[in-house]
Amino acid sequence: MICKNCQNTLLDSDQFCNNCGAKVVDSRITFKQLFLDFFINVFGFDSTFFITLKKMFLQPDIVINDYLSGVRKRYMNPFAFLAIGAGLSLLIFNYFADDFIAIQTSMQSEQITNLQEQASLDIDQLKNLTEKQKQQKQIEKKVAELQLDFNNGMWEFMLRYFNLLTFVFLLIYAVLSKWTFWKPHNFGEHIVMNGFIYGFTTYLTLVFFFLAILIHPSIYMISILVSILYYMYSFGKIYKLSIGRNILKLLRFIVGLIIVLIIFIILSVVIGAFIGFMGWIDMAN
Repeated sequence: MICKNCQNTLLDSDQFCNNCGAKVVDSRITFKQLFLDFFINVFGFDSTFFITLKKMFLQPDIVINDYLSGVRKRYMNPFAFLAIGAGLSLLIFNYFADDFIAIQTSMQSEQITNLQEQASLDIDQLKNLTEKQKQQKQIEKKVAELQLDFNNGMWEFMLRYFNLLTFVFLLIYAVLSKWTFWKPHNFGEHIVMNGFIYGFTTYLTLVFFFLAILIHPSIYMISILVSILYYMYSFGKIYKLSIGRNILKLLRFIVGLIIVLIIFIILSVVIGAFIGFMGWIDMAN
């Protein structure tokens, strides 16, 4: 038998070429084989992906400490681990796009309901209003319509660029964890830690997403709490924190997160004010 890759002579019992290391293939391509090859080569079905997933569930500190100390063959690269989770999330969330948007908006149900009521308001049916009051109602209606369009556009943007946003959030989490735990790890090591931890939480989120579809949208909210608890558990194990110190570190992390949220809120207010201003200009014209 001849190796099809390097033409080296092989024994009939050989499974790999002793010259180039290629696997001996003597069967036709089938759909089943393609499916298995996809999981083996892309997802590490045979070893690293599922080993990493299992160990991150049971012993995240061991995975992270091993990887940081140089044990790289045993586990999947943290960026690949996170990228697979982000890729699966992108496919699933887009396939269930209507459910995804409905679940997200259900967490702001009261605000969304108020906006929908304002946007659907029939001003011509309102009586005893002055012309100035009617103009004000028209502006409020237009702003509500624009805000609803903005919300829908934001979720559609998240669905379209979920992979990119995942790695943006990874950097934000790494900055916050580095701010929370100054020593002994550097920023690059915090990116690795968050790559593993954030990666695992993406798989947890998918589980809760399916539960939310099958049972009730509010279940999706639980994924946020579970993710926070998992972050506490993982960093608590890595830094060998007591429960009290872990809570204090969480508070420090939350303070950093609040600062980020304040910046985000300021930007949202500026965008909202701009939308309102543009709506007022449209009404004036």
